[in-house]
Amino acid sequence: MAEEDDEQQSGGQSAAKMAMKQIAERELRTIRRRIRRRRMLLIGFFLSVTIFAVLGIGYSIQSNLDLSRNMIRSPEIRILGYDGALLETIKGHYSQDVSLTTLPERVQNVFVAAADPGFYDHFGVSGSDFARIFSGREGAGSTITMKVARSFFKTKANSAGRHFQEVLVALWLEWSFSKKTILRSYLERSYVGRGIFGITAASRIWYGSPSERMSLHQAAVLAAAISDPEKFNPLFYPRETAAEANEILAKLGQYKFIEADRVSALTLVMPKLDVQIEENVLSGYVVDMVLEEVADLVGYSSRDIDVVTSIDLKVQNLARDIVAEVSELRLKPRGADQVGLLSISPEGRIRAMIGGANYTPFQRNRVTEVRHPAGRMIKIATYYYALNENSDPAQWVRDNRMAVGGWRPINPDHEYQGQISLREAFVRDVNTVPTNLADHYGLLNVREYARNIGIKSPLSTDIRTVVGLDPVTVSDIAAIHALPQNSGKPPMITLINSVSYTDDPKSIPIYQRVENPETEKRLTDEAIQGSYVLYASVTDPQVRLDRPFAGYGTVAGGRTDAWYVGFSSDLITAVWAGNDARERMDVRGEVELASLWRLFMLDAHDGLPIRSMIRASSQRRRDGDGVTDLWKQDLNAKNDN
Repeated sequence: MAEEDDEQQSGGQSAAKMAMKQIAERELRTIRRRIRRRRMLLIGFFLSVTIFAVLGIGYSIQSNLDLSRNMIRSPEIRILGYDGALLETIKGHYSQDVSLTTLPERVQNVFVAAADPGFYDHFGVSGSDFARIFSGREGAGSTITMKVARSFFKTKANSAGRHFQEVLVALWLEWSFSKKTILRSYLERSYVGRGIFGITAASRIWYGSPSERMSLHQAAVLAAAISDPEKFNPLFYPRETAAEANEILAKLGQYKFIEADRVSALTLVMPKLDVQIEENVLSGYVVDMVLEEVADLVGYSSRDIDVVTSIDLKVQNLARDIVAEVSELRLKPRGADQVGLLSISPEGRIRAMIGGANYTPFQRNRVTEVRHPAGRMIKIATYYYALNENSDPAQWVRDNRMAVGGWRPINPDHEYQGQISLREAFVRDVNTVPTNLADHYGLLNVREYARNIGIKSPLSTDIRTVVGLDPVTVSDIAAIHALPQNSGKPPMITLINSVSYTDDPKSIPIYQRVENPETEKRLTDEAIQGSYVLYASVTDPQVRLDRPFAGYGTVAGGRTDAWYVGFSSDLITAVWAGNDARERMDVRGEVELASLWRLFMLDAHDGLPIRSMIRASSQRRRDGDGVTDLWKQDLNAKNDN
């Protein structure tokens, strides 16, 4: 009986254990199912996020790409004045017609050897292209495919995200198109310089013939220009460009595109150019500057483009006629073969620009691209700095030959008074005062201040910066003299107000000049008043305008350069005269250039109200919206009525 009870008890325990085990297994299965469900939900969530992210990246890339190609004609660039009037239509600067069936294989290989010798063997992206995603390094990529991918984006950027997008587009190009198609796009869309895109447009403009007829050296010159449009511009640097072209031809032999023993017979010392010059309504220097700025803002395009500039055609033509007449009658007889003029509104919009006495594509713009010794013209930056610290122009400053940084300044008149007022120092154009002021306030501080108020040219790290020995551009000089008239804020010197596509004028512009309200004021109101005292002290009353003005001239560089700069309530105009070879001349800034400046300024203000310079500056700040060009708006309103 006892044994039966033990068996029953043992059986019950086994059943209980079995039941507990089944319950535990059911709970474990339930837990596992929950875990699997959660895992599937998480996987689904992350897959969804990944899919949406990929779709978002794809949509973002697609919406930012311009894959259009106009097979009918090259797009036109319409250059408009500040008021929207058509000034010029430029044609033929965008290649749309590269055909690899007619372009000889040997010419194609020149561009491959120059840019990407392994083009036919790789899948479009190199290790350095992936590295750019994380490094943020600028550039168009290491392969031809990467360069083409970059050219398809509507806007420029150098962020890690953009580099990643470029890699994806490059891989898509390699997957979707043949190597020949990618090469054709490269030859059509690459920037050559001077507002020219692609080899067919460049060949027509630079060689006067179709690209199919280019010699190998001519093709190599274009390949060099594509690699660095500024450094290897055959118009300005022919020997350097020809030397680089010879190096590219050597690569043809190195990579077995041609026989190595043929290379030496192909090399040249100078490029063979036959530049086709078009007669323009506008100055060629203005057209060149517009094309280069559009190339930088828009890149390659297959659509017609409208460019609204700040140019006033009446004022531009006035400047052209006066500069030509005065240059021929008064400047050339005194030894000055070249002259440059830049006239801007106080906020920096260019109203007229003459880049030289005459235009050829082989000459650089002497207003924006060529630097000249400026003498006393650049010294005003140090006086501005001193006026910010003490706005009294009658303050006493040191006038002695104390050595600063190893330099011992010498005054032009060789006189030293020990103590002199700031105003008298500016009138006498002494070297000691800006030197001593820079030593007192810190030379690097004054140098940085000069940069902040508009000097874009390189400046020395020693005393040459403050005594006017550093060469600067006419644009730099106009900028720093616009400071008082722009309420103490540095002007943003630009030629273009807006850029938009001709076929879609109501859309948001590709580019719109907008004043930055956060631009820091670099000259206090008190310092502005003090600067007017300085300018009034050096203004020759015999120059005579029909309105308040200030202006002064100088000769610099050992009589190789002459200057005159002055301003009214509406215009700041700087004039330079000299020679490309830096030869001495007998032109005086305060006489011959002052006469040229006066003739221009008298007629340039035709119809504009006579206003106080200080009041005009404050009124302009109140009325300006930062987008609309307000030049002559009162006059235009009267004409409309």
